[in-house]
Amino acid sequence: MKFKKQVFFVLFLFNIIANPIIAVEKPIGYWTSLLPYNTALGVATDGNSLYTICDQAFFIYYTGAQNNHMETFSKVEGMSDIGMKCIAYDIGTSTIVLVYANGNIDLYKDNTFYNIPDFKLKSITGIKQVNQVFIDNGIAYISTSVGILVVDLNSHLITETYQFSANNQLQQVAGFSMAGNYFYTITSNGLFKADKSSTQLQNFQIWQNLDTSGFYNSILSYNSNVYVSDVHHIYKLINDTLRSVFFTPQNIRHLDSGKNGIFISLNDTLVGDVKILNDSLNVIDSFGCQSRSNQVVQLLNGTIYVADTNFGLCQKIDKNITPFVPFGPGNSSSFDIYANNKNLWIAHGGYSDAFRPNNDGSDLSNYRNDIWDNHYQLWIYPPFYDSINDIVSILIDESDSTIYAGSFGGYGVGGVAEIKTNGICKIYKQNTFDVSSITGGYTVAGMALDNDNNLWVSLFGSPHELCVKEKSTQNWYKYSVNFPRALPFSGGQITVDDYAQAWYIASNGGGVIGYSTNGTLSDISDDLSYHLTTGVGYGNLPSNNAICITKDKSGDIWIGTDNGIGILYGSSNCISNHCDVVIPIVQYDQFAGYLFSGENVRTIAVDGANRKWVGTDNGVWLLSSDAGKIIYRFTKDNSPLPSNHIQKITVDKITGDVYMGTESGLICYRSTATEGGVDSQNELIFPNPVPVGYSGTIAIKGLVANADVRITDINGQLVYKTIALGGQAVWNGIDYKGHRPQSGVYLVFTASSDGQKTYIGKIVFVQ
Repeated sequence: MKFKKQVFFVLFLFNIIANPIIAVEKPIGYWTSLLPYNTALGVATDGNSLYTICDQAFFIYYTGAQNNHMETFSKVEGMSDIGMKCIAYDIGTSTIVLVYANGNIDLYKDNTFYNIPDFKLKSITGIKQVNQVFIDNGIAYISTSVGILVVDLNSHLITETYQFSANNQLQQVAGFSMAGNYFYTITSNGLFKADKSSTQLQNFQIWQNLDTSGFYNSILSYNSNVYVSDVHHIYKLINDTLRSVFFTPQNIRHLDSGKNGIFISLNDTLVGDVKILNDSLNVIDSFGCQSRSNQVVQLLNGTIYVADTNFGLCQKIDKNITPFVPFGPGNSSSFDIYANNKNLWIAHGGYSDAFRPNNDGSDLSNYRNDIWDNHYQLWIYPPFYDSINDIVSILIDESDSTIYAGSFGGYGVGGVAEIKTNGICKIYKQNTFDVSSITGGYTVAGMALDNDNNLWVSLFGSPHELCVKEKSTQNWYKYSVNFPRALPFSGGQITVDDYAQAWYIASNGGGVIGYSTNGTLSDISDDLSYHLTTGVGYGNLPSNNAICITKDKSGDIWIGTDNGIGILYGSSNCISNHCDVVIPIVQYDQFAGYLFSGENVRTIAVDGANRKWVGTDNGVWLLSSDAGKIIYRFTKDNSPLPSNHIQKITVDKITGDVYMGTESGLICYRSTATEGGVDSQNELIFPNPVPVGYSGTIAIKGLVANADVRITDINGQLVYKTIALGGQAVWNGIDYKGHRPQSGVYLVFTASSDGQKTYIGKIVFVQ
């Protein structure tokens, strides 16, 4: 027995040495949130650490002796929702209270989230709104549009509701505070107070109405005194009467208490200031914000931090503030995504349903080697200063790593930015593209590369809505397509098939257009085009309102519309022969119907196994390669997806990561399929060794495409066999008898379909 243990230990060490990078691989089924943290909506503190909420998530900044590091949280880490509204911290119970705009409540304590969904789920008449949260001795008082919710932080229950009425209508509560023996609250009917020891606080009649003259937006208790504010004044409660003690022409947004004074957050249209009042209500200090202040806190050491609308958590240093936020993308929007071998690019632009640019200067974010780079922005990156905003298309020519970014632009701007590896950026707009008759700019809607790495560009509103930049000569060629449409010259998303034919969306219900140069980019005399619309013999699209288009690994063209999916099989002769798309009839569960009939299909991505990831307004589906089977369906309710409204899906075919861009942020899912090669190379088995109690998926990566995979024990007895999904095989760790293998070494044999290419690996199981 001792000898066997020694042999096992040697084999165990061999596997670890042979696979030194296994530990860093994410397991199959792992989710990662890629969210911005620069939209700070509120901040709380225990005196040393800072707890900051953003639109989609929150983070903790551990200061000073805690090494100044940050920890981020999202639905992946256990939050129940997105769309934060307010935050507070209770020292007595060490609990962070997170309140969402929809009324959902999370409590975070001891690395665990506790959800209280009662108010979110409650049906009410009128609007449901959350305004502020106040903490006192283990109780959270949440001000809402229907009263005050009383939450016991120990039992995790809403124990009471205090409601206020006038003329038989419930009054909105804007804020709540406490001073001495009394509770104070501001409502749409003025200021109220009640003895906090009363057992009848749910009875509106016992609350004394102190003032009905104004609608107040913030309430604060400081040094046992009560202060309230409206848009331009601060009032102090003296003998149950409000007295004006401070006036400002700026708009007062929020009052907060500090160690030695009151912080006033003052906001103009785009920027704001913070003023500090002393006990005598004199201004003793002030400082400007990067954008607008939402809340101010002060640590025990006197350091001041601000929750800034556009720059996140910021520290006051002298008269300036400096951001302290976790790294992330520059914006939550993901209009287009490019991902290849852990090199991720996000285009943050967009346009409205009326095809007007969003005027978003966030432009591009790049995530590579675990580092975010957000300097490709309108106001930061000099080549973009006067030309590039609302980037809606991003791709990379992997032959020379050239980056192409397409801008939907606006009046006088737009075009394509070409960024070389040496940092040189060239903008193609005037003298390359026609001006859009709709936007007045050089409005790029889509880009694609063909097999020769020629760059194809579709433009919106331009008389030449299709252009191509030839790789070998660097020459540009322009093509005019004059099919009648409700909105002429309305190029949208584009793909190029295996025969160098361009297929692109004609936006605003114009169907799809195919264009062939017959292999001669510079000669338009032999060019052919085809306009696909609804109806047999005319293209047979499910709807003329095409939204997205892509090519799969078989060369077929998949078209997503507002009424499902159509597939153009064998596109080589379809332009000359005017082929119809096929609208598959598929059976899911007990029902058969057209593929995604009635759904807005906004994006289709193809993974290494030729399966289709489909994004709609109702979440994400993974379909088998022929769309005959649903493999996964993800929604915001059964997964960490921040929203069901999907903007873009892109698959990193090297890693198997699936990037799902939503209107509320980007998330990544480690899937089961990767791109297969002609040879097995850089093979990797993970996790390896398989630890005690592990019940997840084991992946065998880096295989020849669709390899036959067999796993045996050291005596050659078959344990499991499968076919790789592209370049990756997966195993649930259960043998063919339904048991988990015993501790020991297991051998992995793989071969290509012709049996010529083989590989032997090892998996160690630890019990």
